[in-house]
Amino acid sequence: MKMRECGMRWCACMVALVLVAGPVCWAADATVKSRDGGCQASVPASWTLGQIGGSAASPDGQVSLTISSPKMIDSFAELKQTAQSVYKDSKVTKNAASDFVMEGKSITGKPNVYRAIPIGPSKFCIVEVIYEAGGPEAARAIVATLKAAK
Repeated sequence: MKMRECGMRWCACMVALVLVAGPVCWAADATVKSRDGGCQASVPASWTLGQIGGSAASPDGQVSLTISSPKMIDSFAELKQTAQSVYKDSKVTKNAASDFVMEGKSITGKPNVYRAIPIGPSKFCIVEVIYEAGGPEAARAIVATLKAAK
């Protein structure tokens, strides 16, 4: 009985690993940078990158990304408060000192995942992935790649 239980746990762990790591693996093919070049996120290589930077879209147009680094926000607390007032139909799923995530609806009413991180004094990176089909899993994997650009 113990061996079977252990085997089932191993199987469950492997399935969870594939579900969690799989999207991140395919998402790490192309880099999208904010217009100022200070922030970046990864998307599949098949995506079309925006001409002026800070955006990308899936080949079928069902998923899009925007990445930015706002200049008119003085603190991470202010950024969080502003995001919650702009995205009224979204729910905060993570609210930490170094990471802020919301899921719900974009200002256009489409499903989205939004993430913000501080990268320096009064400097922040924001990414929003809007999707029209499927669930939020792929969007979560993409926003998880947000970081300061090298």
